[in-house]
Amino acid sequence: MKVQRVEMFVCPSATPSDTSGLQALADADRVTRDNLVALVGKTDGTGFHDDWGRVWADAALREWTAGLLGVPKDEVAKHVIFVLSGGCPGVITPHIAAVTRDWVEVGQPGSEKRLAVGRAGSDAIPPEEVGRMGMIRKVAAATEEAMKDAGITDPKDVHLVMVKVPGLTVGSIKDAESRGHTVVSHDLTFGPEGAGSYANDAAALGVGLALGEVPESKLADDVVRRDWNLYSEVAMTSSGGEKRHGEVVVFGNSTASVSALRIGHAVTRDFIDAAGVRDALRVAGLKFKDGLPDEADLQRLVHVFAKSVIPGTDQVRGQHITLLDDHNAYQIGKALGGMLVASVTGRTTNYVSGGERNSHQGPPGGNIVAAVVRAD
Repeated sequence: MKVQRVEMFVCPSATPSDTSGLQALADADRVTRDNLVALVGKTDGTGFHDDWGRVWADAALREWTAGLLGVPKDEVAKHVIFVLSGGCPGVITPHIAAVTRDWVEVGQPGSEKRLAVGRAGSDAIPPEEVGRMGMIRKVAAATEEAMKDAGITDPKDVHLVMVKVPGLTVGSIKDAESRGHTVVSHDLTFGPEGAGSYANDAAALGVGLALGEVPESKLADDVVRRDWNLYSEVAMTSSGGEKRHGEVVVFGNSTASVSALRIGHAVTRDFIDAAGVRDALRVAGLKFKDGLPDEADLQRLVHVFAKSVIPGTDQVRGQHITLLDDHNAYQIGKALGGMLVASVTGRTTNYVSGGERNSHQGPPGGNIVAAVVRAD
């Protein structure tokens, strides 16, 4: 029988258009036209809806990938999923993680669960569906398809679902309204009523619906960014005005994989919860010594993915903070998450997205952390 062998390669980026790390992997036949599944990363820029750094990176990566695959640029999305999160404030290093999947013949599946990956694209999501049930259902359907592609049947084996969905722009809002439709918001920021936040959260609820974390009976347009008791503990979502479809990558562990990698996840309780980050590393299989990651074992850590959502309260563990009053709160929120993860891992090439206030990505006040570790 054929099973997966997944690898992940993290390439720091000097500029948004830097594909040199990927090219080196291609030259070494580690990334090929047949095994590249997804490119996931952090890009230079503001992280806002008009972040040209992210758009620049997306264009450069699509051109490079088209050359690797030998297909036109407009066909790249049929073969490779792109999830790019803009904005690297603080100690987040811009980088691209290349995810590959080879199929190998084995006599029988192993007894140990190893990293498996699946991908899927959603149906087109028009602007009137952004942040609403239309987006939720389409992301849910794509998540289910990505699970099938990964060969994962038990939602408990899913540790991370990365989603990139369309956001709103002035142009897409005009398009919807010219056809007699309304949109969820005219605020193009990631603020509490921003269209970016609505898009991210509807996508997260779509993941929750697919994995059984959120019952469909409790979902409706008016619960998005209102009912914080509804959330996913494995969804990491972002949005961009350049997108027209949702793109989903599911990461989990399966006995139908012979990867040298494992993935695990945990949830932090707040911005200063280093123990939550350590829990994710521990679940993934990293060794600990005296309650901390064993320094000698940290070399097995491949990558960390984390959300860093601003809480809706002005308190952390009973003490007043002024973050909600700061006009740079969106950027500061990401920077805090980057610092928290880096303080535990000792590296800055961590995928940290967020900055919005409150989210359905994780429980109220908490954030999701997933870690990929090389098996010992």
